[in-house]
Amino acid sequence: MKKRILITGGSGFIGSHLCKLYLSRGYEVISILHDEAPITSSKLLGIHDDITWCKGDLLDETFAKRVVAHYEVEEIAHLAALPIVRVGTRTTIPIFQTNIMGTINILEAAKEQKLSGYKIRMLYLGTDKEYGYSPSQEPYTEETPLSGLNVYDASKACADLCCRCYFHSFHVPVTIVRACNTFGPADTNSRIIPNTIKRCLQGKPPIIFNGITYVREFIYVDDTCEAMALVLDDIEKTQGKAYNVGSGAWMDQEECVNRILKFFPEMKAERHEPPPYTRIEIPYQKLNTERIEKELGWKSKTSFEEGLKKTIQWYRENMSKIA
Repeated sequence: MKKRILITGGSGFIGSHLCKLYLSRGYEVISILHDEAPITSSKLLGIHDDITWCKGDLLDETFAKRVVAHYEVEEIAHLAALPIVRVGTRTTIPIFQTNIMGTINILEAAKEQKLSGYKIRMLYLGTDKEYGYSPSQEPYTEETPLSGLNVYDASKACADLCCRCYFHSFHVPVTIVRACNTFGPADTNSRIIPNTIKRCLQGKPPIIFNGITYVREFIYVDDTCEAMALVLDDIEKTQGKAYNVGSGAWMDQEECVNRILKFFPEMKAERHEPPPYTRIEIPYQKLNTERIEKELGWKSKTSFEEGLKKTIQWYRENMSKIA
């Protein structure tokens, strides 16, 4: 029988790439579908029909437990979340419910399997935004306090803490990856890299927001997925721990846009006044990745330029599907 993995958030950007990785490994991939959308990352990558979709809501504890038990999954990668900082300025309760209680329900399902004597291992995908802004501890190590204060940041930090709680209180074998800003093909979210690429391909000038000097770290999606798989594979060593996953490609929005424009020499950026939500963004995010490098031998393989080249090529070939 094929190995089975539940990947929550499998229709989303990073989740679909992780599904693709595990499908290439010969796994049966199960995921959860809450909303039916005409365009999803899993559809854009051509793997949607290769995934077993369970239609339901992660906020339904009984549903989460049924999926894990019915499909006899031995591995869980929990990526499902409401992931956009901007959305947190418009609505609060759904983000806390989904990102915290959805995680707790998956943890409960994993705990139930363990207590029943079945094998289970779990990974939770966190984010560098959980650290908030700690200027005295740059770049952030896994021991840096989680100080995220925006709605999304705080919700992810709470879920992260819940995962460590279930490991220490109930011995659920769960591990955590805190990744930096991930980019690559088939990203349907509104983020600086896909937005800039799409505008250039549409003949529209990309946008640089005045006065926004925030520093972000960017990593290509294949590297993020390989790190997650490695951490999950070695659960005996990684359980109960968190691992930063970054690339060392640190830059502000202007440098990011200008590096994309090297692939579009005919285009020039326009300067706009920033939208209100950018005023509460974290000013600085850099990750120290020594733990995963020393313990597991992982290091990002894809340079920022190489990742951009692959991403731009994908969008050139697929703009008709997402326009």
